[in-house]
Amino acid sequence: MPIVHMADGTVTQYNAAIGTSGHSWQTVSRSNNTWYQNTTGHPIQLAIGLLTSKQIWIGTSTSSYIQVVGTGSDPSEAMNGAIIPDDHYYKTDGYRTWTEFR
Repeated sequence: MPIVHMADGTVTQYNAAIGTSGHSWQTVSRSNNTWYQNTTGHPIQLAIGLLTSKQIWIGTSTSSYIQVVGTGSDPSEAMNGAIIPDDHYYKTDGYRTWTEFR
């Protein structure tokens, strides 16, 4: 089934899928406040253990993005995930753990 996502106010459909052959959870080396780009050719999933009062941003560029997750002071809000479409950028400002399904 096609995936539908919003990109710059438009709806886009494509047939890339998460969980196809060869994808696996990977612990990756990342830094806070640094933009990363998904160049895998398919969507990926993030699983990020955020510190208190931190965010995750995703966008079509480093100047066109939205906040998709924001934690408060409640420790139960610490684990967060997001789907990153191909060619999109993503970053956070405070993580404890970071894995990607790619």
